[in-house]
Amino acid sequence: MKKIPIDTILSTAKSLLRGGIETNRKKITFPVTMEGEPFYFPNSNIKEIEGEMWTMYTVDGKQWLIKIGEEVHNLGLYPDVYTGG
Repeated sequence: MKKIPIDTILSTAKSLLRGGIETNRKKITFPVTMEGEPFYFPNSNIKEIEGEMWTMYTVDGKQWLIKIGEEVHNLGLYPDVYTGG
């Protein structure tokens, strides 16, 4: 299985955050495919199950981060995603 590029992981995470997702948890685990689309997207051309699971998180409820390898990437500010808890 090929390794999914970092840019694909980051763009998929940002797409989910921009897409109106809401959660009362400070971590979101999501699938990423080689095409850069979560498994559940209706327009995804997935012929077989392939991909990786990744987890993004927030410390303050606004800024979202993801750790890939040893590096932490800033996904940006999305204050409407975390609904508290």
